Amino acid sequence: MVEPSSNTLQLGSWSFNEIKLEDMKLYSDFIKKSDCPINLWSCSFAYIWAMAQSKLRTVVWKIVDGMLVTFVYSYKESLYLFCLPFGSGSPEKVIQVLYKCLNYCYEWNKQDTSKTLVKMINDNQLEFLRKSPTFDESFRLVTFVGIERHFDIQKLVKLEGGEFSNLRNRMHKFHKNNPDAVIGIYDKNDYDELIKLGDHWKNSSGQKYAKIFDTVYYQQIVKNCFELDQIILTVKKGDKVVGMISGSELPTGQAWGSVVKFENDIPGLSETLMVEFAKELYRRNPKTMLLNVGSDLGPGGLRNYKLKFRPVLNFKRYQVYLRD
Repeated sequence: MVEPSSNTLQLGSWSFNEIKLEDMKLYSDFIKKSDCPINLWSCSFAYIWAMAQSKLRTVVWKIVDGMLVTFVYSYKESLYLFCLPFGSGSPEKVIQVLYKCLNYCYEWNKQDTSKTLVKMINDNQLEFLRKSPTFDESFRLVTFVGIERHFDIQKLVKLEGGEFSNLRNRMHKFHKNNPDAVIGIYDKNDYDELIKLGDHWKNSSGQKYAKIFDTVYYQQIVKNCFELDQIILTVKKGDKVVGMISGSELPTGQAWGSVVKFENDIPGLSETLMVEFAKELYRRNPKTMLLNVGSDLGPGGLRNYKLKFRPVLNFKRYQVYLRD
């Protein structure tokens, strides 16, 4: 039996549950049962919950025909779906629930199709949905800029062959030039240092990535990392944190990297962070094969950075709208 969250939101005839930390097990259970691939970066409960802490949106969920559906009620009072429904179901079942929920959003949004959407899906999920011809009959797609990248954890642990020679050289240079650097698991005493690092990154390297809006979820994931079962690795020089990376194993059996921040004037630091994180994931569970690090947001430095790690899966992303 599903136990609803303590806070509810009534929108028209439907009642929704505001997402809470204690809903993590509920999400995990539904994700594990899903037949549709749940490998979209933003399908992580930690990300969904952290983004819900923004004043710009209220994230809510509802069980619809046996599936867990995540909605967003924006500060502009529009209603849309954050991602595809979670839970057991064929393509036809997922499409049925999707259509029902988007039609409810459509009516709430005063029949404005531009506000009625699924915020994001990826290529792998689209392939699943298109096993039913009713998907393209009922919905239209808008393609996002950027490609979602998935790394092979075992390859990053081993770093064998010429394809990783640049990574090996960068990491060797980092260790040689920074013998005092200490890589370790975050503890709460470093919270203030991580917030300072986030501010430093936003005012330096972050200026190059104006499309990355991670201030809210970065702070929330750091503050609540233990409750969210997130791993945070830090690189410290003395008492100062100069780099961090976070993420976790997912209910799907794969992993995601939620955020990476570092001082940009330390060559090899960012590469070392990613490889050490892969090693930590492998140490905890050698069966975890893939690490989803999200989208590269198009050409430029971020794309080049992620391509260094030789992603083995590269998915386009889309928004899904009702057909007029």
